Amino acid sequence: MSPIVFGRFETVATAEDAARALYAHGFSVWDVSILSAAPEARHAGVKPRVVLAACVRRGNPSVAADVLREAGALDLDRTQGNWDGGRWTDFDPAVHGVRRDSAQPVARDAVDCESTGNEDPGSELEHYADPQRSHD
Repeated sequence: MSPIVFGRFETVATAEDAARALYAHGFSVWDVSILSAAPEARHAGVKPRVVLAACVRRGNPSVAADVLREAGALDLDRTQGNWDGGRWTDFDPAVHGVRRDSAQPVARDAVDCESTGNEDPGSELEHYADPQRSHD
């Protein structure tokens, strides 16, 4: 299993822009994969949502998350998955696809959990999320 950071994008073009930004930060083409998050949406006349995933086994998850956030990712997630030949091979759109509420509940719980109000932006989220991931 490989550590993966991924973000959701409205269009393939914005995901491709994010991939180029990752390449500029030292990720290789073998570390980045763009996947369809809602293949059935194309047939309904709706813009498909796509997922850009970055394999971060070289210890650069925060760089990947920062780049995806700056590139306009609608939300970010981290997971463990099978990464082979430059692809996230066990990606499941039903699990990792379109999500509208992924960031807010975690952020709200993080602030409620242990925020003093004096932390750097996002620090309470990281402080909350790290122990939550260790329980998975």
